This record gives sequence, structure tokens and C-alpha cells, in this order.
Amino acid sequence: MIRNVYYYVFLLFYFVSLNEGYCSEWNVLKNSSMFMQQDTVEVLSAQTRAKISTLNKLTLTGDSINLKPVKNNPFISVGSFVTGQASGVYVQTPSAEPGSYQNILVRGLSGVQFSNRDAVNNQATVYVNGVPIGMENSFAYDIQRYDYNRIGPATDYLASLDLSSIESIEIIKDPIRLAELGPLAVNGVVWITTKGGKSGPREISVNGYFGMNTKPAVTPVNGQFENLFRSNFYNKYATADDKLKYPGYLSDSTNMNFYGPSNWKDAYYATASLYTMDVSLRGGSDRANFSFFGSHTKNAVSSDDANLKRYNVVFNVNMLPFSWLTVSSYINARRMERDRNSNLRDRYAEMAYLPDLSTPLSPNKNVYGMYRSLYDRDVVDDNVSNHVNGSLNLSMDILSNLTLSSTFSLDYNEGIRDLFYPGKLMETINYMSTYYGYTQRFIFSNKLAYNYQLNKSNFSAVVGTDYSEDLFRYNFARAYDGPNDYIKLNVVSGDRKKIEYLQPRGGLRVLRYVNKELFNLHSIYGKLGYNYDDILELTSVLRWDGSSSVQRDSRWLFTPSVGAKWNVNKQLDWKDIFDVTAAYSRVGKPVYTSRHAVGPQYDSRMGWSEDPTVSSYFGFSGISRAYSYGWTGYDLGWAYSDKFELALNNSFFNKRISTLISLYQRDDKDQITLTPVAEEFGYTGQYRNGLSVRNRGIDATINAQILPVHENKVGWSTSLNFNWNKNELLTLPDGLTELVEGNRLLRVGESIDKFWLFENTGIYENISEIPTNTNGVRLNNNGVPFEVGDARWKDQNNDNIINDDDKVLKGRYTPQFYGGFNHTLTYKGFDLNLAFTYALGIDALNQRASYRYDFVNNEDKNAIGAIREIFQWQQDVDLEKYPIYNVWSGTNPYRVDQDLFLENASYLKLRSASMGYDLSRITSIKNSIKTLRRAYLYVTANNLFTVTKFTGNDPELVNFNGIYDGYGLPFTKTFTLGLKLDL
Repeated sequence: MIRNVYYYVFLLFYFVSLNEGYCSEWNVLKNSSMFMQQDTVEVLSAQTRAKISTLNKLTLTGDSINLKPVKNNPFISVGSFVTGQASGVYVQTPSAEPGSYQNILVRGLSGVQFSNRDAVNNQATVYVNGVPIGMENSFAYDIQRYDYNRIGPATDYLASLDLSSIESIEIIKDPIRLAELGPLAVNGVVWITTKGGKSGPREISVNGYFGMNTKPAVTPVNGQFENLFRSNFYNKYATADDKLKYPGYLSDSTNMNFYGPSNWKDAYYATASLYTMDVSLRGGSDRANFSFFGSHTKNAVSSDDANLKRYNVVFNVNMLPFSWLTVSSYINARRMERDRNSNLRDRYAEMAYLPDLSTPLSPNKNVYGMYRSLYDRDVVDDNVSNHVNGSLNLSMDILSNLTLSSTFSLDYNEGIRDLFYPGKLMETINYMSTYYGYTQRFIFSNKLAYNYQLNKSNFSAVVGTDYSEDLFRYNFARAYDGPNDYIKLNVVSGDRKKIEYLQPRGGLRVLRYVNKELFNLHSIYGKLGYNYDDILELTSVLRWDGSSSVQRDSRWLFTPSVGAKWNVNKQLDWKDIFDVTAAYSRVGKPVYTSRHAVGPQYDSRMGWSEDPTVSSYFGFSGISRAYSYGWTGYDLGWAYSDKFELALNNSFFNKRISTLISLYQRDDKDQITLTPVAEEFGYTGQYRNGLSVRNRGIDATINAQILPVHENKVGWSTSLNFNWNKNELLTLPDGLTELVEGNRLLRVGESIDKFWLFENTGIYENISEIPTNTNGVRLNNNGVPFEVGDARWKDQNNDNIINDDDKVLKGRYTPQFYGGFNHTLTYKGFDLNLAFTYALGIDALNQRASYRYDFVNNEDKNAIGAIREIFQWQQDVDLEKYPIYNVWSGTNPYRVDQDLFLENASYLKLRSASMGYDLSRITSIKNSIKTLRRAYLYVTANNLFTVTKFTGNDPELVNFNGIYDGYGLPFTKTFTLGLKLDL
């Protein structure tokens, strides 16, 4: 395996990997509606520019993000770049930890998202210079008992892109452009263009900032607070036996480890520094030009010493060796080194082992400090991610109006993790694991474009073929109880049949897991366009896509698309803009697992359902039918997405106000899901096509120049974007109207992101309040009669039994309204930028509060919910909100699936504020540096305030499935000071 990113860069050059979609003669010609947002390099000939102006370019205008205020901020990932900057884009960010996963949703959820492994099926695709960035496959979750984190470094690939290297970002949502890009773009596209070559005098840019991430404000507590909290329950409901089982660490009030000062926050939270330094160089001639970019960045939060270090190199070359041949190449190499959090839950989930959880970490700084010193000294947790992507494009003018283009693109991402926990942290049993995994994608593209001009009419045609191969692979090994805590590497013998520790006592086997997935996609397509004097534009795209992950008899899918645009302002000779665009497209939805393609299959998991890595009940390896996975039969075909859109693009008052309003409908049909079968078959279910989801909504963007910008006067511009979205489950397989998935319910006609909950109406204070049936039998919960102190749940069907039939669908964990509100004020050389984000009509289920109150059940079962992290020694739950139930009740009154814990998570946040001044306006500075084009000094502040009713830490720190567990590292105020020099 290639584990050195620099060697891989050399290998990429060796195979002459070049740039797909970057600035070249063909790159603009081949699909102008896809590339018009990019800067054309000076290498383009006058003849080519003439062709561009007449080529059919139907497009529902994409949202181009204003990067000037965004670039001033210390954002580390693509999701952070686009948050609040474009309509229809909602970014889920469960943690502020640098490098942790984000989920970019464009126009809602296309399918279910009940766990972390589902998120990749809904996420938008990020293209960098035309190369689609591959994402990690979810198959690694198959060997995990808990899905809190994916095994490996669990670092978001999209955190590797440097914001300073980016020239433009556009959100592609309209049907025609998505149809042109094909199945990889079915969930929407974030189209990123990096800085490219440019002819003329060389340009040098240097940028750097230094900043601080401040500590959050918390209210620490100790054992006395916990004792007072629990006394409410013990005094009211506890039996003598319950009191005898009172936790030992709370029983002795003289134990200063828990009843002493609660000053742990001084060891856990600390002001963190962050910085960046980057340099870019570009220049050349009309026949050959280049660009180079290099950077180093450190981003950190003030919690748990979590940080990310990143190194980035970008190189681009454009050449015109002959007037009929254009060559363009691009390569980007990145490396990330991540120091992760030290959460106990993440450690035990990785080890698939729970120790005795009866005694938590001490909230005392000195005691916790001893634990941290042991952790920092003996724990090995190295997380490295390497990334390379690039492409090479050859474009040839065969005739004056006929152009051929060939492109090879490559994207390679690898993750490496070495982990060791000493025995002192794990009941004398140490643990180690190693992980190496990668995602590899290459694409071959060939296109032939023809253009014909006849008077005011222009006809264009494009035919092409794309072939891509995706390879997902990982190697994972874990081992327990090594010889000592000084040997932190897993040394294995060369005999693959006998893999064990090489130690004196010997014989301990290393557990190894190896898996890979292949996904191949072959596409043939054609595009026809007609343009009449830029008044009427018509476009049609026809595609045939074949996928290796679809069964052979359904492997190929035909998808048509058609669109029309009417420029009303040109036809009526108006000064302001007014055009109407309507489009429809069908785009295939790829599936990144080969299981559905092979039909009936065998599986090696034959044993315990609680641990998927145990091969059988007897410890012997073998294979059987995939009962725990589900039956995979035949007749499984493509899923696809039908997209409709009507867009109005207008401007008013001499273009001082511009609006773009889009009405859309997106139907994601025939998705594969697990459906119930008779228990006699032994399978957990059967996979069938038939799940269909509809998203309807409105995107709107309003830009206004309230005060036009003048040289020495105040200028004020503002931008508001918003989205209203509603999703609905249209159908389920086999005509089903309801489908249960774990603790969630899908019901036809309802939103797919609703919670399935009991309706809580209070507490039973006395026995007479508990309903009985005609026979005098008390209300019961699956056979357990309700008692005084139990939760009062509504009996929806009046059958005197509280069970799943009494749950209702409530709330939703994606917002109904969301967007951003941005202001820019300018005066002379000063500028001030304010960026607000908001989300309305969104809810979260407060699992943190549920676990806080349900301490008896968690501790009795020694469940993972009983883990008490050091940061949970704080008052972070609204104790006045929840009744005092009988925690020993068999009805489990503090279960999380009730609307008692459902909270309104709507918010308005001032996400960033930045102010800058162009020092080059100062005559002395300008005269002292003759080549200075700009010297921009700026200061930024992030996360200044949030307006919300949510009682948790932050309404953004909610998991992808709408569950708030309190584990997301908090967003805190961040301040930076930076300088940008253009020479």
C-alpha cells in the first residue's frame, strides 16, 4: 500500500493526471452551463470566446457564494464555508471539534437518516475543479457495536481543502446541470474552483492570521450537587434495599475527590491558539501559464486540547502548444494530523468493552490532572489523513465548430490511525488497534461538442462518455492484553494463518478485519441545445448510466431531462432583468454497496447480536445465510430522483435589488429499504425497492444595494437567503403504509425526519389517577402496571395498554425554514461584514437530559449511557423542567422516546463579524512597496451570540438523527487578526 502522500503525488504526475473542468478552451466549450461561473484563463483564443458567447447556456442560476467576507474567517471545512451563504443549503455540525464530520444537505433529506451511517446517502457532492471528491464508505460500521464514530481517524475529507486556495464556490441545485453531472451529483453539488493560471505579470499573494479560541462559560458541580439531585428521588421513592445500593463515591461526604472543589474545567478547557500561513504565485503568457499555492494551518478548540494541523499544496498548468490544442493540468495534495478528544465513551466504543462504570472521573482538578498526565504520557492516538486529487484535460479543435476533449481525473483519500490505551486506564488490560483505509476514484471522460450558428439561432450538441471506478478498502486490527504498557505496537508473525503477539507468554491472537467495496459507473449521454437571440433557450439531456452495484437485469438506467428559459427583459427591451426558467430531470441514485447486486448471499456473522465481530456462539468461524443483515433477493433495480423547478430571476431599480426565487419538487423514488418478513424465515427483513420521498420547497435569494458604494462615502449592501422545505414519505415497498426501523417509524404521508414518541401529560401523584378498564385492571406498560410516581403517557387507542401503538410522530430534526442574512458596510478603505444564520421549525430530542435522570437504569445495567465524562460535572440540564418520577419503576419513566425531552431547537446566530482596512491606500506604504497591489489588515470574531429556546449547550450541536447527547465540543467565541498581501 502507498502510505506516503508525496510518493503518491509523484505517481500521479507519472500517469500525467490532468485537470477536468479547469480553465481551457474546451473546458468552457464542452458544457458551458456547467462552467460559466469559472474564470477563463487568458490562454483562450478569440475564436473560442466567440463560440462561448453563442453556445447554448441554459441554466437556472446557481448560488455563487460571496467569498470575500467568508475568507476572513478561520473556517476549516467546506460545510463551514457555505453555512448561511446560499439558499437551500443546510449544514449539520454535531461538534465544533476540528476535522469532525459535517453533513451538507441541499434541499432536504432524500432518504432516511436514523444513524451516522445513513448520512453519506443524503450528503451533497463536492467537486473541486470538476473532480468529485470521494467520501468514506459506511461499510466499516458493520464491524462496530456502536456507531458514535467510524473506526479509523474519523476525519472529514472536506476539512482538507484550504479556503485561501479557492477562487469561487457555487451551489448547483437546478435539474439540468445536475443531469449533466450525473448520478454522483444526485443530492446537489458544491462546485469549487481553485485559483488557476493567469497570463500577464506574475502575482504573489501572502495571507496569514493568528487567533484565539476562548473558553466557554460553564457551571461546574461536585458530589454534593449530585447527592442533592439524587436525594429528590431517594427520599420519595427508594426502598431500604435501594438505599443500600447508593453509589459508593457519593456515600462518603468526606471524600474530597468528589465533595471537594469542582475545578476540573481549568484542566479541560483552555484558550487555544489557531493560525494559518499561505502563499500563492501565478503568472505566465497566453501560451502557457501556471499557479502554485501552499499553506499550513492549525485549527483548535478550547476543549480537551483538540486540534487539527493541515498542509496543502495546489499546482495548476495551462498550455496552448498549438492553436488547435489546449492542455490543462491540476493537482492538489493535502495532509491532516488530528488530535482527537479523549472521551471515555469513544474509547469504550472503540474497544467494544465496558469496564466497571460505578465510579466516575473526579471533578477535582488535581485528581483529574493525574489522570490526564497518565493519558497524555502513555496513550497513543495518532490520526493522519492524506489526500491527492487532480486531473489532466486535452482539448482539440477538430474543425472550427467541432471540439474533442479527453480527461483523466483522480481522487485518492487515505486515513491512518494508531491507537494504544495502557492497562492503567482499563482494569489492567491494555488495548491497541491499527487502521489503514482509503477511498480511490478515477474517471475517464471523452466528449465531442458541435456548435452551429444560423443568423440569430444557435444549435449545439454534445455527446460523451464517462467511466469511473471507486475502490473503498480498509484494514483494521485490534488486540487486548499485550505483554506490558511499554510495547505499544502490534507485532505480528509473517504467517497469515498464525497471527499473534510475539511475546514471552505468547498465544494471544490479534483480531483482524479486512473489507473492500467496488463501485463502477459507466455513463453515455447527449445534450442538445437551441438558443434564439438569447431570448429563448431550450436544452435537453439524455443519459444512460450503468452501475456495478445494481443487479445485472436492471444495470442500465435511462434518464431524460429538458429545460427552457425565456428572457423576458430582452424580448421587451427592459433595463432590469426578468427571466423565467423551467426544467425537469431524472437522475439515478447510486448505491455504494455490492450486496444488493449479488442477490442471495452468505455471511460470517453467526453469533451474538450485541457484538457483530463475534463469529459464532462456539467461537468457530463459518458462514451461514445473512440472517442478521437481511434477505437480499432479486428484482432490485436503480433508485432515481425526479427533479422539477420553476425559477424567476429579477432585478429592480436599475439592478440595485435582485431576486432569485425557485419553486422546486424533488421525488427520490424506488429506494431500497429493509422490509419485515415472517419470523419463521429467520431474517431480520428483506431488502426491496419502493421507498419514495418527496421534498417540496421554495429557495429565495435577495441582494440589495441599500447605499451604493462610492469612493469616499458609506456603502451598504445586504443579502438575505432562505429556504422553506417540506419532506413527505410517498410510498413504502409492497404497499406498506408504516415501517418501523429501530426506535423510528416511517409512515406514508408524514415527514421522514419526525420523532416517534409517547405524549407525556404529567405524573401520577396518587393511585386513583391511574386509569383502569371495565374489569378494574390498571393501565399497564407492556404488562407492568403503572404506579404512583410514573409518567403519565397518553393512551392513544384507549386499550388500557401503553405500547408502541400509542406513540405519535412529532417534531422534525431538519428545519422548515433556514438560511442566512449578511451585511457589508464600506467606508473609504474600511469594510465591515456581519453574517447571521438561522434555522426555524427544527426540534431535537434531549438524550443528555434523559440519561441524566435515568441514572438508576443506566448504572444497574452498566450501560454505555452510564458513562460520566469529565465535562458532565456541570449544570447543563434544566432541572426545573422535568418532574420527579420513580426512577426504579419498571415502566422506565425517563425513557428518551417521549415528548418530555423534545425541544424546540430553532435559533438565530451571529456567526461571524469581520472588519478590515486596505493599508495600500496609505500613500507612504504604497510608495515604499512599488509592486504592492493590496495590503489588507483584518480582524474577525466568530460565534458572538445565539438566540434560542434550546436548553442544551448549542442547538447546532445535534447529531445527524436529531439526538442531542451533549458530546459535541462547544462553539466558543473566536478572535483572529490577519494580513493579506497582494504583490
